[in-house]
Amino acid sequence: MTYAFTFDASACSGCKACQIACKDKNNLPEGVLWRQVYEISGGSWQQQGAAWITDVFAYNLSIACNHCVHPKCAGVCPTDAYVQREDGIVYIDESKCMGCGYCAWACPYDAPRYNSELRHMTKCNFCYDNLDAGLPPACVAACPMRVLDLVKIDEQNIVQSTDSSKKLWMLPGSEHPFPLPERSRTEPHLTIHPHTGMGSKLEKTISNWEEIKTGKAKSEVPLVAFTLLTQMAAGMAILSFFSGPLSLSILLTIGGLIGIGGIISVLHLGTPLNAWRAVFHLKKSWLSREILIFGLFGGSWLLALLMPRMGKLPLALCGIGLVFSMAQVYRLRSIPAWDTNRTLLLFSISAILLSGLGLSVLDVLAMDSVRTGYLLVSGAGLLGALLLSLSDRTPAHQTAGRFRLDLIVLAVIGVMTFFLVPGSVGRWMVASIFIISLVEETIGRWQFYGNIDRRGL
Repeated sequence: MTYAFTFDASACSGCKACQIACKDKNNLPEGVLWRQVYEISGGSWQQQGAAWITDVFAYNLSIACNHCVHPKCAGVCPTDAYVQREDGIVYIDESKCMGCGYCAWACPYDAPRYNSELRHMTKCNFCYDNLDAGLPPACVAACPMRVLDLVKIDEQNIVQSTDSSKKLWMLPGSEHPFPLPERSRTEPHLTIHPHTGMGSKLEKTISNWEEIKTGKAKSEVPLVAFTLLTQMAAGMAILSFFSGPLSLSILLTIGGLIGIGGIISVLHLGTPLNAWRAVFHLKKSWLSREILIFGLFGGSWLLALLMPRMGKLPLALCGIGLVFSMAQVYRLRSIPAWDTNRTLLLFSISAILLSGLGLSVLDVLAMDSVRTGYLLVSGAGLLGALLLSLSDRTPAHQTAGRFRLDLIVLAVIGVMTFFLVPGSVGRWMVASIFIISLVEETIGRWQFYGNIDRRGL
């Protein structure tokens, strides 16, 4: 036996009593909602001769956690903080959560919410304390129109049901009503009796978008810094493998980037004291694997520091693994813009560009001649960044994209100038190019985190 929410969209008045009852029962702070009511509308007025006709429609959709058959939130959680009961209810063991927010990215329905007061992730738990006491969930009890309810699912219930309700766990995501994501494969435990507007072929929009988005943002600034610094360190380890012995300056730089990146990453966590649990879910979570490989990367750096000749290969291999695992962390089906090979390409370009220029800057600081190989690798990275920038057609990113393009052109001009200007002027030009490229990559990574689109959610 499994529980599922049922919702009759044809009779919902949009009063939001369910939303308020949930917030009150769970003592949720401002900006945190476990249940939200979406206001969907579409259509317009058209003139036909002397008359005006309309095809306007509007409906509401009350959504919370759907306690899916295959909960993606539980699958990606690095600390394995999610628990799925025998009756299908999914809840968070708050004593294990480190507040990284990765489950919120992975959930197609954006159900997990970060509670800044408790400093960990929270979400609808189906009021299982009420259910265990023989009472309905707070949202169900509060609905004045009785359009929100729960049902116990078993084989007999499924076979005998003949009404027009959509049992979403039995339908592909492409058949789920707007604004539920078309790509979801989690099989949500939700039954919807459709409103006539749900079947309309006209464009639909969320009318209360500002309300829906309230309180959902969690700063990604630490992740921007962490990914760029660690990818730069990984790239240096890889390039150094092909360019002769590891010098002490290169090793110390890689170590510094690893250390700073690791410290900054902890700043993203709501409950850093639970970070030690982050490798507890290696079986399913790519974030757990990334954290493990990052630790191995640090260990291989220590080996290379103690035994430079023996440590080159493990350091380079861990660098490759780190860049790949980072890309896999972001390959989430819930965010189509990230779920492409472009993500791995973007991260690889960052590692090549920043590490090549960074190694060139180390040569400048050591007053050595800048190695042409590093600049050629950096040039390849600049070319890749240029092509990625030109191929970004997202309207929201066009202004920032043009700014990035200007920076890339300046960096390309700088690389050409280096080959034309001899002596210290040319070497210091490399340092300027590095700063320009770092700014460009920071802007690009900020755009990357801003590109979260779940088709309306």
